[in-house]
Amino acid sequence: MVPPNPPPRRTQPHPQALPARGLNPVLCIIIALILLGLLVGLAILITYLTLRPKRLVYTVEAASVQDFAIAKDDHISAKFDYVIKSYNPEKHVSVRYHSMRISTAHHNQSVAHKEIPAFKQHPKNDTRIETQLVSHNVALSKFNAKDLRAETTKGVVEMEVYITARVSYKTWIFRSRRRTLKAVCTPVMINVTSNSLNGFQRVLCRTRL
Repeated sequence: MVPPNPPPRRTQPHPQALPARGLNPVLCIIIALILLGLLVGLAILITYLTLRPKRLVYTVEAASVQDFAIAKDDHISAKFDYVIKSYNPEKHVSVRYHSMRISTAHHNQSVAHKEIPAFKQHPKNDTRIETQLVSHNVALSKFNAKDLRAETTKGVVEMEVYITARVSYKTWIFRSRRRTLKAVCTPVMINVTSNSLNGFQRVLCRTRL
């Protein structure tokens, strides 16, 4: 007896793939123009930060001296206290101070210096730096020793403050290369007969970047 033939299998219809949608050419053009504008803006911003940052403003707000003495062998010992203000005039750019050195001198002869720790200065920010520079038995030239003795008898000595720092500018996530900032503050007239700051005239420093 011949077995009956099995019933034919029903084949399931395969779903047809939907045709892929192409990107809207107008939308592609808009995105490309936006990206191009961002790149051009960033290039302009980086160039601005690198070549034309606004000049930082430095002033000596206060100055005094303690234990001021000039020995017979023309060596000076003193503790110079300075209050220095730094102003960042940029509206959207912060300044990073990677290092800073403050020194004080008389007629370009340095008598004391100090390293200042790194810090960050925000836009439109005033930063006060209070520091004490100590001279301990520092040799003076014959001319400076004689001149300082003469100024001491009048009660006021004329000093200079020098600031050297390595800085970089930053906005958003972009940072400029490091540059050297130099500031010269002169004349800084200090009363050697009293620690009082009465009568001290604020000194505007000359800066160069």
